Amino acid sequence: MLSLLLSTIIFTFILFDKATARRRKCPDGFWKEDAIIQALMENYTKILPEIEDAVQVDVEIHVQDVSALNEITADFNVDILYTQLWNDQSLSFANYNACKRNITMESKFITHIWTPNTCIINAKRTMIHASPTDNIMVILYENGTIWVNYRMSVKAPCDLDLRIFPFDTQSCTLRFESYSHNKDEVTLRWMKNAITLMKPVQLPDFDLVCYRTNNETILYPNGYWDQLQVIFTFKRRYGFYILQAYIPTYLTIIVSWVGFCMEPKALPARTTVGVSSLLALTFQFGNILKNLPRVSYIKAMDVWMLGCITFVFCTIVELAFVCFITRCFGGNLKKKITRKQRQCKQHRSQQLCLSSVSPNTNDIYHRPDCLSRKVTNFDVDGLFTSEKATYPNRYSGKRSLLTIDIRPETVDKLSLVCFPLAFTLFNLVYWWYYLFSTLEHSGGMTE
Repeated sequence: MLSLLLSTIIFTFILFDKATARRRKCPDGFWKEDAIIQALMENYTKILPEIEDAVQVDVEIHVQDVSALNEITADFNVDILYTQLWNDQSLSFANYNACKRNITMESKFITHIWTPNTCIINAKRTMIHASPTDNIMVILYENGTIWVNYRMSVKAPCDLDLRIFPFDTQSCTLRFESYSHNKDEVTLRWMKNAITLMKPVQLPDFDLVCYRTNNETILYPNGYWDQLQVIFTFKRRYGFYILQAYIPTYLTIIVSWVGFCMEPKALPARTTVGVSSLLALTFQFGNILKNLPRVSYIKAMDVWMLGCITFVFCTIVELAFVCFITRCFGGNLKKKITRKQRQCKQHRSQQLCLSSVSPNTNDIYHRPDCLSRKVTNFDVDGLFTSEKATYPNRYSGKRSLLTIDIRPETVDKLSLVCFPLAFTLFNLVYWWYYLFSTLEHSGGMTE
């Protein structure tokens, strides 16, 4: 029992001794951190390091989160850990007898040394987080290499192309340059693993499908500048628009066809159905457009909504045509046709009587059936004139026009077949074209 207690005490003392050794200050004869920094900064000047070639700056990015992509302002918000690495031999302490090979400095140290002054040249807004102090990490290595990391929030522009909205794919770019030094003084390059996602990026409207880096040389009036680019590609989640735009418009179009099944005389009900469908589509279209920028080109959603509005408008035009036919067949036109037919019958009867009269006018008294009829508007002087000049021809064009039979029920039956067929054809062309365009955009993206 005593030996067990003694062993425990010895083991605890060893652990305590090791823990104390980790926190132990540099032993005598070694340079302390503050002494090294003080010695380095005595003769240091904030100028470009004197080397034969340009100062090489290595850059990498850790993406913490992408919080939003706004179509109205054409930008996106991203939180990143931005790291840059370069060498300054004026800050090398390899010849000092230091107990550490690297020194972690406070953030304000960065203001006392030369920096390549790299920036996100196309950023709309950049903010370094402070929680509670500035989130800047500076490490100085014994060979003079400086490692600087910033935790920042960036709002940068996106190149929006909404031609196939809501099946579109958008690209947003961050561009890094040295604001103060051209390519002859500072060169920028990406590290081996330049871009890292710290967690999967999830947005309500978009999926981050790929990201890639690029390096370009940009010409300015003062020379050539190195520019590093990171391009984020987002694909829109169109499930929301399927539920909120496409399915409701399908239902609205089908409801507008219900009027074809109603009686032609039910004009108030059919008018209510048509106008209500048109107003519903107009409201849906406006609700979608208010969340999009005002662009001059035609979008896929515009084609769909305008096509659906056209179909509903055509149903209202068909209703107006049916109303016209119903009024004509039920009123004035029908009366005119009946009166014309009655006059034609009277002329035929008179023609039969006259055809039986001989040149001797006395023979007319031998036809009591003709005498018993009351003949009006009859010209005796023209008794033996030509029939073509007196009576209408039964094969004339006016007679044939009166026999045309266009009934409202027939128009409704044709519309009930033609409208769905035309809408089906419109769907086939629309979905084939825009889904094919979506596949083309997806095929061109590589992670």
